Amino acid sequence: MSAVVRQRKGVPSGGQFATTAHADPSVQLQQFAKMEKVFAHSPGTRVMTGNEFGTISDAGKDRRENITVNLDGGTSLYQKASRVVPWEAYLDTVMPTTEYNPDSSAEDTPQQDADAFFRAALVRMRNARDASIQADSPYFNGIAVGEAEVAAALANADADPATIEQSSATFLGMDGAGLDVTEIKKQTAAPLSMTRARRLAGYFTTRAVELQHELGSKAASDWGRDDWQKHGTKFVFSSAAVRFAGGALRDNNRFYEDRFNSLVMEGETDTDTIVSETFDDAGW
Repeated sequence: MSAVVRQRKGVPSGGQFATTAHADPSVQLQQFAKMEKVFAHSPGTRVMTGNEFGTISDAGKDRRENITVNLDGGTSLYQKASRVVPWEAYLDTVMPTTEYNPDSSAEDTPQQDADAFFRAALVRMRNARDASIQADSPYFNGIAVGEAEVAAALANADADPATIEQSSATFLGMDGAGLDVTEIKKQTAAPLSMTRARRLAGYFTTRAVELQHELGSKAASDWGRDDWQKHGTKFVFSSAAVRFAGGALRDNNRFYEDRFNSLVMEGETDTDTIVSETFDDAGW
């Protein structure tokens, strides 16, 4: 459909009321559909309201636009629909899934694999933090920072990008007693659905690309301490992206990590392209 062009009568083109093209209504309808999806409410939908999570039990709005939400803590809340955010729909906008799906029939990552991933992140964070202090190494500090973010992403199945970054500081600041072998073995990850794993694959791929863009703007010989820290963090994000994209299984992912890093280093920025080509055995 061609755009409608209107010009005010008696005013020459190029003046205050110059010719303008009206927005294509089909585009506006698409945007409205996306907004409608984000703010749609139905029974069983997982939602966030007032910094608490729950599930809608009754979406029949009364004259005041209230709906009923069963909070995770066990209580119910009668809340205005405008103050309830359907969480998965929200995550679709801020943490979309990658197109690559290693197993379309699987719904969840085995809990033991998610736990192993989480505990390994804590161990690597602890070791890198200690190495950074002993050797005054910004690179190892960057690894610790990255692993703290991976741990934060695995600890909370509802975390959005902002929550992950905020929570990572808590993990990074854990004392030594909380990070000894006995305590780490007690730690468990949040349930990791395949949808969540694909979200995190995209998230960490995007983070790796952002860091590569910053690092690639100067020669490595000119890097300062901040750059070496980013380099360590990028290494962690790349490894995490590959493992999440592969379903978080405890496999040897080194050759996939090499492919991933090659694509990022070569300047590829599209998340889906990076992930799909990383696992395209026929293309390498």
